[in-house]
Amino acid sequence: MAGVVLTVRNALTPVRPALAALALAGLSVSGELVTFERADAQTETAPEQPPAPASSSESPPKPAQTPSAQNPGNAAPSQPNAGAQPGAAGASPNAATPAAELTDRATAYRVFREHFDARRFSEALPYAQQLVDLTQAKYGAEAVELVAPLSNLGTTMLRLKDTNGAAVQFQRAVKIVESNNGGFSREVIAPLFGLGVTYAAAGDYLASTETLRRAVDVSRKLDGLFNVEQLGLVEALITSYIGLGQYEDAEREQQYALRLAETSYGRYDPRLIPLLEHGAVWLEESGRFITARQTYARALEIARKAGGDKDPRMVTPLRGIARMYRLEYLYGIEPVGPVVGVNSPQASGSVYGATTAPTTADAPGMLNEAGEDALKLALAVVDAHPEMAAVQRGDTLIDLGDWYMVAAKPRDAMRTYKEAWNALAAPGAKGTAALDAPHLIIYRPPSSSRRSPTVDPEEYTEGFVEVQFVVTPEGRVKDPTVATSDVNETVGKSVVTAIRRARYRPRFVDGAPVLTSGVKHRQTVFVRAAKSAA
Repeated sequence: MAGVVLTVRNALTPVRPALAALALAGLSVSGELVTFERADAQTETAPEQPPAPASSSESPPKPAQTPSAQNPGNAAPSQPNAGAQPGAAGASPNAATPAAELTDRATAYRVFREHFDARRFSEALPYAQQLVDLTQAKYGAEAVELVAPLSNLGTTMLRLKDTNGAAVQFQRAVKIVESNNGGFSREVIAPLFGLGVTYAAAGDYLASTETLRRAVDVSRKLDGLFNVEQLGLVEALITSYIGLGQYEDAEREQQYALRLAETSYGRYDPRLIPLLEHGAVWLEESGRFITARQTYARALEIARKAGGDKDPRMVTPLRGIARMYRLEYLYGIEPVGPVVGVNSPQASGSVYGATTAPTTADAPGMLNEAGEDALKLALAVVDAHPEMAAVQRGDTLIDLGDWYMVAAKPRDAMRTYKEAWNALAAPGAKGTAALDAPHLIIYRPPSSSRRSPTVDPEEYTEGFVEVQFVVTPEGRVKDPTVATSDVNETVGKSVVTAIRRARYRPRFVDGAPVLTSGVKHRQTVFVRAAKSAA
């Protein structure tokens, strides 16, 4: 593997959104938003803590609530008014739903919560604005009582992908806390958290990292270096570090988060499972498939000990274990040297599917059948929990079909893909999008896709070759030609030769594999500059 840059994205199976980008519609690394706590009382003086980024554990850690942050979340009229803040509901393109005018904060908060908890975010938004307006009218524009309503309004906007509006609300909340209680008060943690995740959702990872780093520092100063409440903050910070390409910082924080959770919960507490899964995804993104497999195996062990041999928490680790066996076979042993993440400039991928895929380069050894066994066990667990079928069965079958493709069992692969399509198309299932386009499974890039580690990188010029071709119903490549390129013809031909040998998961229509024309693959290449004569 010396000199091979690993650029695998978790695209072969959608286990979790890649850590390189937070989901725009959520606040947690896993893509899920932590909902509001249940209200303690239906009065003006018993509001809720705003939703905050956190892990997907059973009891998501989040910044501790404090008295000054205990005001109703959000819920005021969405109609524009003179007192509305920039980016508020009245100015948002998502605020199309009219809202009844409410006059008391408790009712506004209750209505807001009803819509938000039902995931009717457009309907929740105007009531979130109403609560901000009502709170401001009662306490003043700089009152600390506005912090939670503003944070809830920002959260709702973020769910509607209005990152500009969300940032305005979180920024205002931070300034209010700073002016009332100082920059190192507990109340500043939650709005900093929301602001940091909002920046990440907008792609500004530098601002996100700075903001989340500050939130972590405040948390550690107030509650100690190893307080468990900071876990959600740390996970969001990891995501932003990866977005910046600061992989060593991301790995350091990932190890810190796991150590913190072990210290707080114990080595076999099920609350470790999401952290282990996140860590395994990070290792997978880094190309360290053996270590990732071991991490998934530990999560599997904890799930099995906690819930028995058919615990539903086993499914994700089992799929991860199988995927790591497959990628380990395709890539070979773990790389030696610095970590290279999926956002590396060396990454290449399919224009059609917007993914990268493993190569068969330097792949000694046999495909370990334990991976197939893991997927079959995952299917057995899913089948033991019918409520999981709509979400997990189709994706797990796709994993198994990909396994058969790599194992050179195309008939088994097509049979399994068809079964996956049926599962995904079933009522209540997630839909067949995963099979609506060809997906690259096996590909060996030409040597020009890698720079020699013994040569100064400045001696290379980066270019690209985009190849267009047909993917047959069997997943083979047919009639590849160079569509566009900025390098010489020889390099272009090498990419054509490489893609001709690739294997795809074919596109499916009505449960059957079909031919797909116009598929494109864009390959990054490095051309070494010719040395001039002395």
